[in-house]
Amino acid sequence: MTRRSIAAVLAFLVARGVLLACAAAILIPARAGILLNVVIVAIDLATISVLIVIIRRQQGSVRRFLGPFSARHDLPLAALTLFALFIGLAVGAFIGNAIVYAGPPPERSYVTTVPIWVGLWSILVMPITVAIAEELLYRGWAHERLLQVWRPWLVVAVIAIAFGLQHAPLSATSLGEAAVRVIATGIAGAVLGVLRQRGVSLWALMIGHWAFDVVGLGLPALAQAVAA
Repeated sequence: MTRRSIAAVLAFLVARGVLLACAAAILIPARAGILLNVVIVAIDLATISVLIVIIRRQQGSVRRFLGPFSARHDLPLAALTLFALFIGLAVGAFIGNAIVYAGPPPERSYVTTVPIWVGLWSILVMPITVAIAEELLYRGWAHERLLQVWRPWLVVAVIAIAFGLQHAPLSATSLGEAAVRVIATGIAGAVLGVLRQRGVSLWALMIGHWAFDVVGLGLPALAQAVAA
């Protein structure tokens, strides 16, 4: 694998983060941050489409790249992934708040109104596209490509940093909150990277990631929309 190939992998990771940051920079100041939910799905679909083309050229087929799905094997590991994500984010948020705020984060003084369509979108659509795009990119294609030239710990660390940075602008209302988000999601990304390195399949990671987004993000958004 050449230096140009390594640069291409890193450029893909950076490009996804830049697109998300640009969308947030445009929509949030315009008080249209709610539309980020739609833009994120669009970026996810673009990511998946590009990866399918790349994987087909390099591996022959996406099915071969993903490997066989085994409910008996992958579903328990998906549950482990779900648990690991909750623990990783909780530990990451604790560490992030300790570093940034030297304690608990400041309380928010505002309440966001969530339309019902956003609640439904957040539980029915976003968890699917986010889980597929992020696991296929970060713990799938990029992980395998970089393993050809770097040690596993370096691959996990670099991808975790990129994973954390892409979450910085999303719904963050201050630099401190963005920093905590990067640390928390970066640690969660490292946990997922270790699971992948230990042999957890992409199927299990995608299913576990999907379940986490449904439970941790979709259900709260829908409950907030219904209560509004």
